[in-house]
Amino acid sequence: MAGSQVTLRMPGEDYVRYFQPRDYLNTYFSGFQGKDEKDDFGHWMMKGHHEIFQPGQLTGQRLLDIGTGPNIMSLLSASKYFPEITCSDYLQSCREELQQWLHDDPGAFDWSPHLQYTSALEGDSTTPEDIASRLRSAVKAVLPCDVFQPNPLAPLSLEPFDVVVSSLCLDSACKTREEYCACLGNMASLVKSGGGLILIGTLDCTIYTVGKELFYNVTVEDDFLRDSLTKFGLANIEIKKFASNLDVKVCDLSAFYYLTAKKP
Repeated sequence: MAGSQVTLRMPGEDYVRYFQPRDYLNTYFSGFQGKDEKDDFGHWMMKGHHEIFQPGQLTGQRLLDIGTGPNIMSLLSASKYFPEITCSDYLQSCREELQQWLHDDPGAFDWSPHLQYTSALEGDSTTPEDIASRLRSAVKAVLPCDVFQPNPLAPLSLEPFDVVVSSLCLDSACKTREEYCACLGNMASLVKSGGGLILIGTLDCTIYTVGKELFYNVTVEDDFLRDSLTKFGLANIEIKKFASNLDVKVCDLSAFYYLTAKKP
């Protein structure tokens, strides 16, 4: 990025001021195809959700998505198995963008290809329209959250959840690995005993773009993730990786990871 005269936006107030949810969706999700593509991160992640949420793996009634942003990808397969889904995000603008789709606003982002792909993965008579309806029904709340708080959902005090999911949240929320570890512990506290955690993020990533803005991303590796989660009492940690196909000028990561863990 040398010589590009681009300002690097840091976590915190810069994120509040400069992150535009619709630009984010257009940058990373608008090119998605409703058919399978082996070299696409979105298809890989959605397959991961489809497989992990099938009965017998991570189960329960209540699921929390931390840092949902304006994105429903993490919720599509989950809505088949979890009748009570709580979404959350730090930015009001992200919550409003998400609510547009949940309320079936005609100006909402078009998730049709993702709904179509979820329908194909499920392979039964469920249509994309059925999946949209069941997800809208399953989402019971869209709440503010702050992963830097010991209780990220404060001032609400909710019972721990059967499953907690977080996608591409801590990477951009934290400035240092120490902050990342602390926030990971705050997040893990919301998983009930016997419950599960799904964490999706980036490896070896320092920057990502949203529209014309360049944002900082904290760098982590899989050993760091394992050590941090073990510290907070999680076990059965499994990490799958997907080599990035993104232009390094858009996001300079080496790979995405899909992590699952359980709290004994």
